[in-house]
Amino acid sequence: MQLTVVINYSLQVVWIVLQLIVATFLSFKTIKTKKYNLIPLILFFLISSLRIIFFLIFPSFLIIFLIMIQFPNILLVIFTKLTFFKYKKSPFKVFLIILIIVRFIDFIIRLNFQISIPMTYILPESNLIYYNYILFSIGISYLLSHFWLGIVALKYYSTIKSANIEPWIKKRYQIIGLGSLVYGFSIFLYYFIPYDVIGVFNYPNIIYSYLILSFTIYYSLCMYFAWIMPKWLKKLFNKKFQGFQEKEYEENELLELIKKELSERTS
Repeated sequence: MQLTVVINYSLQVVWIVLQLIVATFLSFKTIKTKKYNLIPLILFFLISSLRIIFFLIFPSFLIIFLIMIQFPNILLVIFTKLTFFKYKKSPFKVFLIILIIVRFIDFIIRLNFQISIPMTYILPESNLIYYNYILFSIGISYLLSHFWLGIVALKYYSTIKSANIEPWIKKRYQIIGLGSLVYGFSIFLYYFIPYDVIGVFNYPNIIYSYLILSFTIYYSLCMYFAWIMPKWLKKLFNKKFQGFQEKEYEENELLELIKKELSERTS
């Protein structure tokens, strides 16, 4: 049991530190480049990590922790809108309204029935419907946030893939897309966690905990390399590209470059 506890907490520490690093670097990036669309993403990583720290320090303030866990998915939807659909139509408003309603009900159920996954007490059969709702809430939240971001980022990557711009810029969106979709699929792990096995450290809950934390670390690494890409990785992606001029583009600027390039080809 000691080893399982150490491994679990070690993975959590790695996840929290990674997310805080990403949030910190993105904050400097936002100040430097004035890419304010990154602010919801910064808050996503900050709240996702600080909620765990807050709960460990102040476990009696459960209501604040429950409020904090409702925001990350909403923030990610706002980030997707500001980044890829700033001047275009999108299902953003519908997704946002659905998420707000779903997460509000999630908050009420967690607060009143102490539902968590895995459970911390033996759940009466009469309350199983609330447990199933929390599963639904997690599922729809991942679908409208991580899956939407993943699909949009990969579609954007396919649009700019043939453009004459530095490959590392294009790779950013591929990394975001793949990372978001793979992480989004981790939602299915929650459905395998038995509601009648109590506690994180009991089998098989501990195995699912390891897997979920591993997916979370993977996602954090993808976002780190996408938004704070080291120069050695940029050079690796750019090795067959003529010239190396590091320049930040807004997403709409990239599309304008593509339109200009296509018009020059056909003229």
